[in-house]
Parts: sequence; structure tokens; C-alpha cells
Amino acid sequence: MSSSPTLLNSSRNRKHNKNDNSNNNSNNNIINGNNVNRNVNSNKNDNKNNNSNNVSSTTMNMAKDFLNWNDGIIEREDTQLQQQKDRCFKVLKKSTIACIVILFITCTIIYSMTQYPSVSGGDAGELIVVAHQFGVAHPPGYPLFTFLGYLFSHIIPSNTVSVAWKISFMSSMIGSIASIFIYLTVYLWVNNHWCGLLSAYMFTFSPLIWMYQIQGEVFSMNNMFVAMLMFLGVWYTRVRIFENERYNTAFWTSERIAYLSAFSCAFGLTNQHTLVLMVIPFAFWLMFISGRDQLWNIKILSNLVFYTLVGLSPYLLILVTPKLNKVKYSWGNTSTLRGFIKHFLREEYGTLQLYGGDGGVISLFTKISIYFENLTIQFGYIGLALSLIGLLNLLLGYNMRTFKWKSFGTMIIFSFLFYITFFFNLCNLPIEKPLYRGVFLRFFMQPNVIMAIAMGLGIKSIFEFLNKFERKSGNGSTTITASTTTMLISKIKKYLLPIMVIGLISNQIGANFNLQDQSDNYSFYDYGHSVLDSLPRNTLLLVGGDLVTNVPMYLHLCEKVRPDIDILSLEIMSWEWFKITQSPLFHRVKFPGNVYHPYIPDGYSLKDFLDVNINDRPIYIGGDFKSGDSSFQNDYYTISKGLTSQIIPKKDSHKFNTYKIIKTTFSTFPSFHIPNNTEKYPNDSWEYFMMEEMAVSLERSAETLLKEYLSQQTTESFKALELSVEILERAITYVNNKCWSLKHLGICFDHLRYRIVQDNDNNVASQNKAANYSKQLLHYWKKYINQCKQEQKTDQDWETIKKVIQLI
Repeated sequence: MSSSPTLLNSSRNRKHNKNDNSNNNSNNNIINGNNVNRNVNSNKNDNKNNNSNNVSSTTMNMAKDFLNWNDGIIEREDTQLQQQKDRCFKVLKKSTIACIVILFITCTIIYSMTQYPSVSGGDAGELIVVAHQFGVAHPPGYPLFTFLGYLFSHIIPSNTVSVAWKISFMSSMIGSIASIFIYLTVYLWVNNHWCGLLSAYMFTFSPLIWMYQIQGEVFSMNNMFVAMLMFLGVWYTRVRIFENERYNTAFWTSERIAYLSAFSCAFGLTNQHTLVLMVIPFAFWLMFISGRDQLWNIKILSNLVFYTLVGLSPYLLILVTPKLNKVKYSWGNTSTLRGFIKHFLREEYGTLQLYGGDGGVISLFTKISIYFENLTIQFGYIGLALSLIGLLNLLLGYNMRTFKWKSFGTMIIFSFLFYITFFFNLCNLPIEKPLYRGVFLRFFMQPNVIMAIAMGLGIKSIFEFLNKFERKSGNGSTTITASTTTMLISKIKKYLLPIMVIGLISNQIGANFNLQDQSDNYSFYDYGHSVLDSLPRNTLLLVGGDLVTNVPMYLHLCEKVRPDIDILSLEIMSWEWFKITQSPLFHRVKFPGNVYHPYIPDGYSLKDFLDVNINDRPIYIGGDFKSGDSSFQNDYYTISKGLTSQIIPKKDSHKFNTYKIIKTTFSTFPSFHIPNNTEKYPNDSWEYFMMEEMAVSLERSAETLLKEYLSQQTTESFKALELSVEILERAITYVNNKCWSLKHLGICFDHLRYRIVQDNDNNVASQNKAANYSKQLLHYWKKYINQCKQEQKTDQDWETIKKVIQLI
């Protein structure tokens, strides 16, 4: 930090006066000698001061290059270099504070108006459960989200809102803070409030961001940290410019901002690890480019390391929490160093991969194409065009020809390209499946922060072009004409930017409000209740799959629904730490070995587990069994009962009438509000997946009936076929292109028609009934052939079905 020239001159004058008083009491020789020495010292001081000023000027110009401010176009406020009392370099002016307050209030209110009233799909249920109980979430643990979620779920006193709503409200508030950082980034860069507000609001109310910032998920906080890093980069550079142009009394020097940046990078990584793809380019730029002349000394490096470690400190929580607070549905044995490292590195899923199952085959180029296609949905064509102009700005400056590879804009573009190439390449999700495509889309949010910032820079550059045109018009040959043109352009500039910004923001909110309004979406809440409420007392419920695990688990552990039952995740049971940290919490459950894995020493199969528990209590399964373990199938079978199925020993099968059981449970099948609006809930949403799960549950019931009664020729078997038709017709009301349902509806009608014909009953009623069955058969099999072409390669009956259609 350079000293003020004014104070340097004052100090020098005081030294001269002191020396003059001393000289009056000395002889002339001493006077002459002192004068010579003083002249030499003065020249040295002047040279030193000039060198210092030259260094300051060089640093200032370099810092201007970082923001592309040396192209001579960006207008800065006249008072910026004069106001000595500005202690935070114009970050917090009255107008800036007003914009921040408006942003926070409007975003938080709109978010809170549209957020889920209870639990949502995906990982939200698990994250809320862990946060409310203060446990450990799935790898890598998310300790910062867990800690803040615990505070919000217990500090907000209202009993009129759910635990899920409280933590979702936390996400909404954090999302509003992310918007503030985006606004400040653009404002500090171009000194224009409207440009900053455009970027902030267009990002905040884009469909993808809106969707994930109104539910209890970690993405809202991750967006905030990405935006914070962009803000810190611009703030650091701006402070470096101004602290070399005037006497700086501000607390936030560039050195302290570097410390804050180190802390923020590490702190953000305790929320979600994908932030590292933004941290790496940012830290490289800060240390090796913008701060290379300032930060590389032992003291500063030591401080940077210290603040980084402080930022990572929330990870100490997942070391300590399991020892102090043992709760159900808490992951890992993180109380040991090895367990902590394994959890932190996500070794159970694969450290450098997103998905632990069989990966997809979609190429990197296709993934990048999907991203840019999705941008038109997020920002519209105008917003995307402004963002692309802004990217050129970042790279080439506002004159579109000043490329500076050291600039912050170049770093941002590199971060953007690094993310969408490196992460998309690592993302091994099978995105050819709709649900996984939806999971893939949510990782578009980080680069969308950059695209939103570029949007504000893009609209600024358009108006800078108007400035240039205004100056050229002012230099015209005809004074009156030039003056009129200049005045006209000035009026256009004055009103056009606010009108454009307000128009784009209003359109963004208006176009997406109804689509993102989840304030009356109780579908997951109702789904969870439908799973739990239908179970007998003291049931042991085994679950497999995110939806049927997380939603009932939330209701059971947070809302205290059905405390008489136990819910066990087959997935969690298969980890070796389950025996240590979780099984002691299930006092009424017997575990016949150390881990649920039939192929390792001290492991046990599902048959072993059922054998030791089946006589103690009813056992039900929700979702899917663990793949790779079919040990139970010779001794047990399942009867579908709504959204779950009861596991029954085959030796007791004579005690159960499958037709009567399924008929009874079908009559009480859940009938809550179905979110089947495909525009609002497309096939990559969790709502659509929930509808599919309900349809699959019905298909399981029909499959059970068909397996038992299709080959029989009894009156009950005829009724079972008719019941199967009712069940499958109900299934396609949830998802109308369920291929299994369409095919087996045709099979049911084919058998029903055949049995009537076989009875040789030629009365008119029977003939009409047979004709109706033929008509229904033709209807559903035509739909099957037209809508399910993907089944052609795997369905052995495909050609037979086509022939039957042709014959009928």
C-alpha cells in the first residue's frame, strides 16, 4: 500500500524546518556542509518517492488491465478518487445498499411464496433429516449445510410450518444472498446498478435456479459461493486500483481481501465439492497473476494457509458428531480418521466420478450441446445473446480488440470452459435416462453464474457503443444537427436501459412463476404418508431407491409419523460401517452378520436377514430389492399392497388369497392430488418419477395376479384378469406411455376374449363383450407398437403382437 504524496511532502517539510533551526546555531562551514548533505538526501528521497510512485503507477495499470479498464471506455464516477472518507471503496454507498436491500427482500419473498410446503424429491429428504438431527449426510458429508440446517430447523419457533419448509426457507435466503453477490460483481465492474440488477434477477428467477433454491438442497449455497468468488475477484482488483491512487484508510485492503478469498474458497468446499472446479482457476489467478507481486512472502503465505484451514474447519463436525450424537440415517463411520478420509474423498461412490453405477455413453460434445441448448430455457434468446456479447467483453474488453490474458475476465472464461469440459467429462451419469438427465442439469447452475454476470457486462457494452456513437455525433460538421443528435441519444440512453432491464426481469419472473410455484405441492408429503399409513403396526419396512427411502424417512424421523415402525435402507445396510454406527439404534431388528453382503466373509444375505426376523413382525419392501441378491426367492415371495409389498414365506402361502388381498388394497390405493402436468413436471423431474413409481406399484400388483391366475380357468381367475385390467388402466392414468402396462392390458383383453369365445356362449351380451375386448386389445396394442419402439429389440412378443393387430 503506497503512502500519500501529500503526507510524504508534509513529513519532508517538517524535517527541513528542524534542520534549519539547528543550522542557525552553527558556523558557516557546518551550514554549508549540512546544506550539501541535505541536498543529497533530498535528491535521494525524491528519487525514492518517484520510484515508489512509478511502482504504484505500474501496479495500478496492471490492476486496471485485470478489469479491462485500460481501454479508455469505462466511465468511473468523478468522486471515486477524491473521497478520502470512503472506507470500503464504494462497495457500500447508499444507492448500493438500497439495491442490496431490494434484491434480498424481493427474492426472498418470491422464493418463500413458491417454495415447497414440505419435503420434496431427490436428496432433499435425506439432507433435511440429517440436518434436523445433526447427523452426517452421504459423502462428502456437507457439514456446512448440515450445521446451518440444524440451526434453522430449531431456531425458527413456528409450529405451523414443517421442518422441511424451515430448511427450504434457509435455501431461499441463501439464494437471495447469491443474487446480491452477482449484482455487486457486475456493479463494481461497470459502475452501473441496472446492469447488476439485470444479472442478479435473470439468474435468480431462471427456471433451474428457482427450482433448486426453494427446497432443502445444497445447490443454493453452492451458487452463493460461486458468486462470492466472482465478487471477491473484482473487489480485490478494484481495491488494488484505488489503494494506489489515493491515501487508503480502508480496513479492507487487497491483502485482507486475499485472506477472505482463501477462507471463502475453503469454506465453500465444506458445502459441496464441485466448487473446486471454480476454486482452482480463481486461486491460480489470485496467486500467480493478480497477486504475484504482493502475496508471495512468508508472512502472507502463512496467513493464507491459516485462513484456508479455518475455512475447512466445519469438516471437524463430521469427525465429532458421530461420537456425540448417534442418530438414525446418519452416514459413515466418520469418527475414525480412515472413515473420515473415505467419506471426504467419496470413495464409496468413486472419488472422481459422480455416479457409482453403470455410466452413460453420451459424449462430451453432446453434453456441452445440451448445456447451451438449456441456456435458452434459462435466460431466453435475448438474455443468451447478451451473455454471449458479455463473454466477448470478458475476453476482449469493451472495445472488442484489447485481449489481455491476465485479466479477470479471461480467468472467468477459463473457469467456465474448465468446468463444462472437466466436470462434464467426469459426469458419468446415464443421462439418456430422463431422471438422470434431470440430475445432470442441476450441475449447470455453477457456469450459469458466469453467464448471468456476462449478461450484465453485455448490456453495458451495448450502451457503451451508444456512448461512442454519441461522441461521434457531437463532432459532426453541423453544430445544430450534432447537438440535436447528441441530445436525442442522451435521452434514449437515460430511459432505454432501465426500460430494457425492467422488461427483461418482469418477463423472466412472469414466464416462470407459475411453473416454479410449488406452494401447494404436497405430492411428496402425501406419497410418504401413503407409504407409511398403509402399514400394519410394528412393521419393519425395507426400502430401496431414493424416493421411497428419503420421503418416508423424513416423515418418520422429522415429523414423527408412525413411530411404531422401523425403516431400514437396503443400500445403507450394505456398507461395512452400518454394523458399527447404525445397527445398535435398531433395537428390535436382528442382524445375522456384520454387513449385508452375501459374498464376503461375515456377510449375510437377504434370506438370512428375513429368516431371523420374519417371525417377530410383518416385513414389507418399498421400492426395489438390492440387485445381485436373489437368495430369498426360493423361500419368500411378495404380495403387492399399494405402494409397498409384503414379504411372505412360501410355506405360508396357503394362508393368503392373492386376489382378495390385492382387490382390497387396490380399493384403498392412494388418491391424492397427482402432479401430472408435464409442462410443469417434465419426465426428468422427481414429480414425474413419483408418478412412474406409483404406476410401477400398480404394475407389480397386476404382475402378481397374472403370474398366479393367467394359466388358470376358474371363475376367480376371470375376476383376477378383470381386476388386472382395472389396475393397469389406473397405472396409465399416471404415466400414459407405460410400455409394460400397455402390453399386458392387451394380454389381459386377449385372454378375456378367448375365454368368452371358448365358453361357446353365443348370446348377444357375450358377443358384444367379446367384441369390446377385441376393440380394447387392438387399442392398447396399437399404442404399444406406436409408443414403445424401444422395446422392439428386447421384446420377444413384438412380432406376434403386430400380427395379431393385422389379423384383427
